Amino acid sequence: MDGIGATYAQRCLVVAGGASRQQSVRNGLQHVTSEYVVVHDAARPFVTSEMIDRTLSSLADGEGAIVATPLDETLKRVDGDVVDATLTRAHLWRVQTPQSFRTEALVQAHDKAAAEGVEVTDDASLIERYGGRVVVVHSTRANMKLTYPEDFVIAQAILKSRDQ
Repeated sequence: MDGIGATYAQRCLVVAGGASRQQSVRNGLQHVTSEYVVVHDAARPFVTSEMIDRTLSSLADGEGAIVATPLDETLKRVDGDVVDATLTRAHLWRVQTPQSFRTEALVQAHDKAAAEGVEVTDDASLIERYGGRVVVVHSTRANMKLTYPEDFVIAQAILKSRDQ
């Protein structure tokens, strides 16, 4: 290997994943030696270096920083197949990755969660649960998560628009 590939190989370590997303992150954290860590889902291929930079810069104001977009749809709480309530979206956001953290705070939060048997859907939830402050950085809906077949159609359209 030479050039960028060699540098990349020297800076990266592949760590075995766990039975859950949370366990996979915890496994990776055991090898982090830097003051800050960025957690990102591969299912979000439209991440930009600007998003990462903005979350890292925001750590001056908290233990964590997330990218997110304000919710623009009506939310209904449903019981079975019947609407139970309509929720206000005024303070609701769609959370994405990357999410950046002070490494020590995230490690401590993961350790506490493991000891208590707590499972969450994102790492910022652990920081929140244990009293840390998480800052929100405005993102774009183009930083979408590829989960369903129709998401790939939208992703292709985004890529095509960028080629023009």
